[in-house]
Amino acid sequence: MARKPQTNIWLWLHRYMGLVTLVFLAIAAVTGCILCFAKPLDAALNADLFKTKNSGEQISPIAAVEAFQTEHPDLFIHSFPLKVRKGRNILVQVEPKPGATIEYENIFLDGVTGEVIGGREGGPGWGRRHIVEGMLFFHYTLLGGNWGRWIMGVAALGWFAGNLIGFYLTFPKRGPFWANWKKFWTISFRGPPARFLLDLHRASGLWVLIGVTVLAFTSVAMNFFFEAFTPAVQAVSPAKPSPWDAPAPQTAPNLDPIDFAGALEKGTLWVTAERPAWKPTKMLTDPERDLVGVLYTRNGYENYSGLGPIFYWMKGRTGEFVYEDNPYRDSAGRKLSRSLYPLHSGEIAGWFGVAIIFLLGLATTEMCVSGLYVWWRKRGPRIAQKKAARQSAPQKAATGA
Repeated sequence: MARKPQTNIWLWLHRYMGLVTLVFLAIAAVTGCILCFAKPLDAALNADLFKTKNSGEQISPIAAVEAFQTEHPDLFIHSFPLKVRKGRNILVQVEPKPGATIEYENIFLDGVTGEVIGGREGGPGWGRRHIVEGMLFFHYTLLGGNWGRWIMGVAALGWFAGNLIGFYLTFPKRGPFWANWKKFWTISFRGPPARFLLDLHRASGLWVLIGVTVLAFTSVAMNFFFEAFTPAVQAVSPAKPSPWDAPAPQTAPNLDPIDFAGALEKGTLWVTAERPAWKPTKMLTDPERDLVGVLYTRNGYENYSGLGPIFYWMKGRTGEFVYEDNPYRDSAGRKLSRSLYPLHSGEIAGWFGVAIIFLLGLATTEMCVSGLYVWWRKRGPRIAQKKAARQSAPQKAATGA
């Protein structure tokens, strides 16, 4: 006589959390693997913008940008690098001043002559100019704005919970614990494909558990950064006050040209006195608050190793110190906030960390495929077992069993 199947609530949760989030996790995993190569891929697809065709000594980025600023007084300069690799052009991000219009938000200046060689609009797209940015937005928001970001955040939350439940499900139900548990860490190549894929799903999940759980947590935190993560962290371990804690003042922006060279000199004098090994890497501005910032890293190129760069902000026209965004000297909450992107991208450990993230993306894709296959193969027997149990119920009632 068929027995009524017993439902394992944790197995049920793991199975259906995986099924509901599977498509979104697969999208995030595949696009995440591609984004590990975002910068070189963008440069290769748009070599006409990124690579100079001229030979000779590289021009100072500040000199090139200040000359561009003089020729285009109707534009705000948002950011540009202070160090450019040999043979590369200078990417300058701009926006129009009130009453002006622009064709491109990203302007490329020749790395040797400083002349404008082209530009492109900001934002995602599927042409070669914007496909890398499009991949990033697809990874983060499904190109759906806030609702897409929320969907991916909920999927990441399901991923996080599913990882922990899956880990629990590998615990043996009876002893000896270690002798029975270690088999879940291995893969047998001798059985049928269904058995192999079940072993692969469980073993790979155990071996990469810490990595994928960190990815899931950072995904949840970044997708709900302003709605949930920041308020929670600020309540427990608030960061130092910053100019961005309050709305920008409702005053007309200062339209005078910015003395980038002077701002860099003042910022570098202060930062190198505190951290002599750090090098100026990028200039940034916030026209609404009349701020100029200098970004500092250990090698002079923008990267997010450790907790990422240090930002030094000052008044754009006076050079007066305003704010230092330095997670290495801020609260534990600020350290946690600044660690999210370096952990998620792998840049916290340089190229080695990025390689680990790439492998974790491949592993996540594999677990999506193997988990779906295992569910599909077991679905038929489960349905048959439930059907047999339903058919046997009237017979047991009639016989009084």
